[in-house]
Amino acid sequence: MRMISLMLVLFVPVIASSQSGGKCGEARWNVKVLRDADTSRVDHTAIPTTIGALLGLPAPTETRPSSGRLWLETRTFRVRALLVRRIDAEPDGDIHLILADPSDHSRQLVAEIPDASCAKGSRFASDFAEAQRITRSLADDLEVEVEGVAFWDDQHSQSGMAPNGIELHPVLRISAVYTRSDILREDVDPAARVDEGKEIRVWVNTSSKVYHCPGSTYYGNTARGQYMPLSAAERSGARPAGGKACR
Repeated sequence: MRMISLMLVLFVPVIASSQSGGKCGEARWNVKVLRDADTSRVDHTAIPTTIGALLGLPAPTETRPSSGRLWLETRTFRVRALLVRRIDAEPDGDIHLILADPSDHSRQLVAEIPDASCAKGSRFASDFAEAQRITRSLADDLEVEVEGVAFWDDQHSQSGMAPNGIELHPVLRISAVYTRSDILREDVDPAARVDEGKEIRVWVNTSSKVYHCPGSTYYGNTARGQYMPLSAAERSGARPAGGKACR
């Protein structure tokens, strides 16, 4: 009897749980958290594109490997998008983002940020945790810049799903793109409103989320970045280079 009991214990499946208490994902999960056999083939140099361009890609006809990738799934893309809605209550702990093309809000796709606790063994788990942290501070209807790895999903009528099934999954980075209109919106804390003409404009490295002050070596001089008012940079989660505030 002891031998039978031991065998039963050995064959009971281990069900991983996310920090939110839900069960971690199953279908192609290793691909979704960059832990699959083809992870080393993924090119992390983000290709700038648009949601419209991604929606124009033909859906794959070949079978998707359960723990491997189709060619497009080895590519990372960067898009500017309108954050239509954020859904936190996903069963697998993912944060589910519905993104729309800023020039045509009817063109939408899904981007997902895995729960880091469901990505143990992936060297990108810390990126997922940081992206989830930043995303929870962002309001709906805000323009964002998102970097993520392409993923072909099954059509299952989920909200915001692209007609061809393309997703950005996982999302590796996300940041707000604050405009003057965003800063002056009525729902922004009045104490945070500023006159852009009088405020210091910093250069935010959108890859590292570090901002540089006017006159510094890297001001306006990193591979990726944008100018924005200091208060907007801080609200987006950016931190000062070297820990030194601008004066």
